[in-house]
Amino acid sequence: MVQCIRGVLDKLVKPLKIYTEENHASKEHWINYLVYPIRAYWGDGTSDWYKWEQNFKFYKKYYTIVDNPDEADVCFVPFTINYYIKNNLLSIIDRLIDEMEYRKIPIYVWVDGDYEPKHYNNYCNYIKYFGFESQKRMNEIIQPADLKFDLLMKYFNGKIQIKKKEKLPKVGFVGMADYPLYKLPLLISKNISKMILDKMNSSNYRSDIILPAFLQRKAILNQLEHSPDIVTNFLVKREFADGLYNDNRVARNQFIDNIVSNDYTFCYRGAANYSIRFYETLCLGRVPLFINTDCKLPFQNTINWSEICIWIEETEKKYISDHLTEAHMNITNNQFIERQNYCREIWVKYFSYEGFYKNLRPLINTANNNV
Repeated sequence: MVQCIRGVLDKLVKPLKIYTEENHASKEHWINYLVYPIRAYWGDGTSDWYKWEQNFKFYKKYYTIVDNPDEADVCFVPFTINYYIKNNLLSIIDRLIDEMEYRKIPIYVWVDGDYEPKHYNNYCNYIKYFGFESQKRMNEIIQPADLKFDLLMKYFNGKIQIKKKEKLPKVGFVGMADYPLYKLPLLISKNISKMILDKMNSSNYRSDIILPAFLQRKAILNQLEHSPDIVTNFLVKREFADGLYNDNRVARNQFIDNIVSNDYTFCYRGAANYSIRFYETLCLGRVPLFINTDCKLPFQNTINWSEICIWIEETEKKYISDHLTEAHMNITNNQFIERQNYCREIWVKYFSYEGFYKNLRPLINTANNNV
């Protein structure tokens, strides 16, 4: 009954009218840079688009493209800002921002990757994977990591692998938390060089931390391993996302199995101030053990993240074992199972492709009202 009502309400929602411009890039760039709502209409510029077109049809329920900016509710820059930076074309974005500001039409640009562009305009809204809560930027929207697939559907036919509560909390982790010592000075030197270029305004991206995040990640994992009240299941690697980008199926299955075999998955920032593992954990119906490094999370004004994660402030990381064991002890088996289902529900509702772009609309409507 609830699903039927939601279906009727979805049909009553009028698509948001988008103005955009097609002449910013040739088709060879579409597959890497074209943003998803627009891709639903234009394709990806390749002869293989027919294989993926069906997966993009839902965007047309929520967004439609108009040719006249005066008929538009909003303007989307068609390609991620990374394309404009790489090809020295930021002036195109600046020109489009000026035109939309003159017409009082909100404008949005997507940011891809782990690096923060220096481009900033108070009138423009930036959709990106990460931010810093302390910066209090009102014109940025945090989007979930791009998982490409619904992991639960791909590996378990969509069925949550419910786990009963055990006496001691079990924490899993598979990923990079080590590095050859002889290579570490070179990596730190590169980060220092990025910082220098940033300060000299010789880079289009902002520098972040100098000491790699995996050093802190390893220190916290070691702390958890030495706790007598926690069962740990860690597989520390020396490479990033083993199995995700190199098509190593054994490594990828190992990663997925580790998440579903444990109660909690340790999630700490990577090169950027967010964790892909955080969204993978939610997708598979497990609870993230989340270390907050001044993060901005998606829909944090709507979602009470403290009810979903085991939330640890970075300043409290030395007490992580105590916080985890206390939280685990104070939850019943039924509540433990409910939380697994809730994590999955949150991912489907807000962080699947359709979930995010459906819930992005109210945020855009709010921006419209503020223009």
